[in-house]
Amino acid sequence: MMKTPVSILQEMMVKEQTVPNYELIHDGGGTHMNTFTYQVTCDGLRAIGTGRSKKDAKHEAAKAMLEVIATHRGHLQLPAPPSQSPLRTPLPPVIPETERLPPNVPFVNAVGALKELCVENSLQEPDYVQISDVGPPHIRVFTFQCKVANFREVGVARTKKQAKQEAAKKMLHKLIDLVADLNVTELSNEESKGSGEENEANEIAKSRYPTLSRLPTTKKINLGFKIAEYHIKVKESLSTELCNDLGQKLELLVSQDHSNITKEYVQEFQLSLKDLLLSVNLELWCAVLEPIKENTYVIAAKVNTSPEIVEIAIADTEENAMFNALLKLINILIHFSN
Repeated sequence: MMKTPVSILQEMMVKEQTVPNYELIHDGGGTHMNTFTYQVTCDGLRAIGTGRSKKDAKHEAAKAMLEVIATHRGHLQLPAPPSQSPLRTPLPPVIPETERLPPNVPFVNAVGALKELCVENSLQEPDYVQISDVGPPHIRVFTFQCKVANFREVGVARTKKQAKQEAAKKMLHKLIDLVADLNVTELSNEESKGSGEENEANEIAKSRYPTLSRLPTTKKINLGFKIAEYHIKVKESLSTELCNDLGQKLELLVSQDHSNITKEYVQEFQLSLKDLLLSVNLELWCAVLEPIKENTYVIAAKVNTSPEIVEIAIADTEENAMFNALLKLINILIHFSN
């Protein structure tokens, strides 16, 4: 390990049966650009060193003393000293300025908007962590990290609140850019075009469309939790009353007599399940897949939970394959609703 000027001077003086005497003669002055000054005396000689910390100042004083001793005794000058210790209170290269909005521009709460976006799209709530706090008290600079799922963004500002807002704003824009079909709430307070009656009518039409058309609202793929936990999230997405009611109706559907599996019976069974799922805003989808061998049928049945539940069945007839796929799907839903 490379020796410091302090250790070199100490060893030199110990060999002469003495030790250097260090004296702090300036303690920083209390400003945001603190400087410290040490004076060292030994062997009848004196030297002074100044630095941003006491450690740096002491090293500078020892370095100056070694040069004084070398000059006094006619020795060669010492080689360049090792790198100095880091500053006691490092400052960022550029201190960000807080954005000042014009009086006519409304303030956008990015933290609240990001939280609402995550709730609407079944994402984990944003997690904020302070990762840096540097600078003197009157010009402190804070750095916050915002994490949503596997995405991370950083905000830097002179206050904790503003740094958190900056991180949330960056994350908000990233999620909107990366996932085009996110359900985004408008961030501006500008009036929408059209009359108030038109806007109200549009909102009523949107709210009633799923029921009138028997089509559920589109589900978003959940990016915010592990696949191993999605069955818990499926259950949590429904109220306890709805979940229990769905489980009871599914069990009733399974308990019926299924001894005569005809094409008409399977169609009626599929329609009953589809109507039942629509009552909790879920959609059933079925498809015939390409068989792996002759005289077999492969059916895939899917429910657009988040993530989606998919079951596949193989049988010697299309009716049996369809019924078995639906039955497997119902059993999974019953398990999740319990």
